[in-house]
Amino acid sequence: MVKKLSPEWWSGLRPDQVGKETEKLVKAFFDEMNQQQGFAYHRMPDAKAARGLISAQPGDYLYAYREGQDKWSGFVEAKATKHAFRLPKDKVSQLPVLKKFDMAGSENVVLVHHYMEQVWRAVPTSEMETGVPSWDLSPFPMYSTAAEALRSTGWFGS
Repeated sequence: MVKKLSPEWWSGLRPDQVGKETEKLVKAFFDEMNQQQGFAYHRMPDAKAARGLISAQPGDYLYAYREGQDKWSGFVEAKATKHAFRLPKDKVSQLPVLKKFDMAGSENVVLVHHYMEQVWRAVPTSEMETGVPSWDLSPFPMYSTAAEALRSTGWFGS
């Protein structure tokens, strides 16, 4: 019997299932954070699932967090990739929109789940170049959970 969330389990899933399972792991962290008075999140509607009836959204989740006098808000785009350290450009087609939100003061992050390696990386969109075929994420630290990766940004508490 294959253990859930093991590399063998992930390799048996279709790409759309991999994405849904990754988003469930992110949602679990947000549900935990949502118990704090200073945190709120919203799952953005999925344009692909709506079959084009709604326009593409800047990210999967909108979040706002306040800790003392510090405040952060922005978008989280959750991505799953089989590759150990690269993320193809077509996985983050909304990067130009996220960059615009960066310029307006939003704290946006692409949360990458390297599911075969069982690691996560949090990549601030401000650090992602546009116009490249893929991103080498090896300079970004790896974490064992979505929560650890998101907290590493400093925007989700410690």
